[in-house]
Amino acid sequence: MKKLFVFLMATLCMTTAFAQVSIGGGGFVAGSFSTWSLDKDHPGSLKRYNASHLGIAPFVFVDLKFAELSFGLPLGWLKADSTMSADPNFPAQTLALRGSAYLKLPFSLSSSITLFPLLGVDYDFYLRARRDDDRDAVFPISNSTSNAKAREALNTLWFKAGIGLDTALTDHLFIRTEFLYGLRLPNKMEKYLRDVRDSETKRMFTHGGDFRIALGYRFKK
Repeated sequence: MKKLFVFLMATLCMTTAFAQVSIGGGGFVAGSFSTWSLDKDHPGSLKRYNASHLGIAPFVFVDLKFAELSFGLPLGWLKADSTMSADPNFPAQTLALRGSAYLKLPFSLSSSITLFPLLGVDYDFYLRARRDDDRDAVFPISNSTSNAKAREALNTLWFKAGIGLDTALTDHLFIRTEFLYGLRLPNKMEKYLRDVRDSETKRMFTHGGDFRIALGYRFKK
């Protein structure tokens, strides 16, 4: 986590001194889904570990023509399969800090519209998770730790690709929309649950996507 933010800030400091930049802010909607299944030789189901995480967030971005850096503050709702309804930690309301770094390759479609593919990473650092009774939600991450808080259990790294579109409003102002989809690495809770039943688990598939919209300001030389 610390290394990622050091990298983002160092990149920003070095490039903004030499490059024409754009800045902006807006909001995004994000969804994350995990699906578990057992090896066919084992009876039963791991469906109870299936989870969804939906969130909304304000974010700010800095555009460096061929790169985009952004920071967001997602407020989300973490839900598990209904077979885990007896667990008081689900559902939970979460708050996280997201840092993103993307490479982009812009193509001008007209004098006012620019299209660009995106490829990069997100890192989600969870600040908290709250149960319905307003207590901290806790999660298992090892045989000796079954009550880890969100900042220990849920942090995760994403690899995403997508497409973006800038629509100019004036010489300086533009609207940016982006669609992103990708895969994420298991968090500590999921790694532990997988290790516990490693010989039986056939698949743990974690994926999700974002829709982002923002108002940007482009500095002109």
